[in-house]
Amino acid sequence: MTRQVEAHHYCCHLNEEMRQCLIYDRPEADARLIGVEYIITEDLFLTLPDSEKPLWHSHEYEVKSGVLFMPGVPGTVERQDLDKMAKTYGKAIHFWQVDKGDELPLGLPHVMMALTRDGQLYPNLARGMYRFLHYRSSTKKMFDIQVCKMLS
Repeated sequence: MTRQVEAHHYCCHLNEEMRQCLIYDRPEADARLIGVEYIITEDLFLTLPDSEKPLWHSHEYEVKSGVLFMPGVPGTVERQDLDKMAKTYGKAIHFWQVDKGDELPLGLPHVMMALTRDGQLYPNLARGMYRFLHYRSSTKKMFDIQVCKMLS
């Protein structure tokens, strides 16, 4: 893991087995669209070819650690949906490397991975996450930290 970015997801269900999300770098109105994430159920993930599976990440740790949460969604609804999210896999592609200071989406897109264990989250992003907890929103978005892991 070489880089981490704050990621605000705006998601919709395509069907019971798949969601698609637009990913922004911050929750404000001037946020930049930095990527997309496709989220699938574990059952669908298990049908993927073995060569495809390394491009996907589990959401289990993110949910259980509290890094992935849904601001503005009532607690009981959030808990039910996060229980489902913990059993999903995501493929996140970022095409704007805002953490490098790029003013435009330059270069090749990167497949991003998720946090998988304690101690990986950069302290500056942890502070940003806790700051965001106080941000009020009525939209159905998810806050997440995504990490860049170069895949060859």
